[in-house]
Amino acid sequence: MTLSYFKEEMMVSSEAFTVDELVETPWVPWERVPAGTNVVRTERGVEVIGYDASSALLRNTDYSTGLLELFDHSGVDDVTFRDLVESSVNYAEGAAHTRLRAAIGSFFTPARVAGMRDDVRADIDAALDAMGDAADVELVDQLIRDVPARVFARLLGVDLNEHGAFISRISEESVRVFEMDPTLGEHVTLAWTELTNWVDDLIALHTPGAPDSNVIDHLLAQQAAGNITANDIRSALVTLLAASTDTTQILAALMFWSFAENPDQWQRLRENPELASSAVTEAARYRPGDAWIFRVATVDTAIEDVPVYAGDHVFALIGAAHRDQRVFANPDQFDIGRSERMPLNWGVGRHFCMGRMFAVMELEEMLLATTRRWERIEHQDPVAASAAPYLSVQQSLPVRVHRAPTSVPA
Repeated sequence: MTLSYFKEEMMVSSEAFTVDELVETPWVPWERVPAGTNVVRTERGVEVIGYDASSALLRNTDYSTGLLELFDHSGVDDVTFRDLVESSVNYAEGAAHTRLRAAIGSFFTPARVAGMRDDVRADIDAALDAMGDAADVELVDQLIRDVPARVFARLLGVDLNEHGAFISRISEESVRVFEMDPTLGEHVTLAWTELTNWVDDLIALHTPGAPDSNVIDHLLAQQAAGNITANDIRSALVTLLAASTDTTQILAALMFWSFAENPDQWQRLRENPELASSAVTEAARYRPGDAWIFRVATVDTAIEDVPVYAGDHVFALIGAAHRDQRVFANPDQFDIGRSERMPLNWGVGRHFCMGRMFAVMELEEMLLATTRRWERIEHQDPVAASAAPYLSVQQSLPVRVHRAPTSVPA
């Protein structure tokens, strides 16, 4: 039978979970669908549940990142934003994507991450010093929010104290377009207007320096070499800034949440700091900052036995994929020593997040610094914490810290 036949006969096969349920409990599909199910069709589109199927979707060139559709669905119709997004590395495909990815991605290297690690470590230590001997700490405002903002300010070559708060705020507000909520149209429009105007001012006021001294000078050097255009620079800075801090901030808060609920793993990391990298990976798997990654089908196709049509919204449910027991042993257990496959938070394939290495480094340094100073952490109010919305940690994470008599050797 053809896909056109199925399109008329099978529009909705399952409504086992709602969007609100996914946001609150990203792994809820495993409680609702038959064992072995990888894909279901719901009112909003095609939901891909299994790890392997989700990974394959994110690599598949038959699907776009759907950024234009996100703006449409959010009620944002400003042509300026559409043009910026349509020409961005996060939306482009084929030769255009290869060109942009090479020009922009060549800035985000392991050497640059390593070169920034000492500065990040100093930022974190300063934030922890500022807490003094307080037992009750609000981690988002007192530590988490500032770290990724200062990293991105350094990458841009702008003053950390003057622009850090703006970078953090505008990232939080701009990425609300991913909520696909039509009632947020005005809010998202205002955020992207402010973001675009700030980038335009940044470019206009920038004094060129040595190539690669910061991301702007790197992009200007790429333009001089004929690899990108002035519009490409503008688009790159807007999209990079929108994604600059929000995801790292959420992941950091969820990471500390997981450790507060698993004190044995905190102690394990204190005794084995070499596990910091795998601890970050496990934290991203166990409590991802996003329930799904959005895609749009560009052709009629199928995922396993579920037909997919051009224009369909398709969702890689990474929160569920990370609890796929066919891939992860005891998936509901938080185990910082895991050696299984990587979480899908940063995507895979051609649109893999260019800033992943920076995010992981920041999260590693937060863990290393806090486990040296604190014997354990716990929720200030465990009952309230257990009842709090999943993403409430984006704004607040009140914990009680038990300080170590002496620091654990680095």
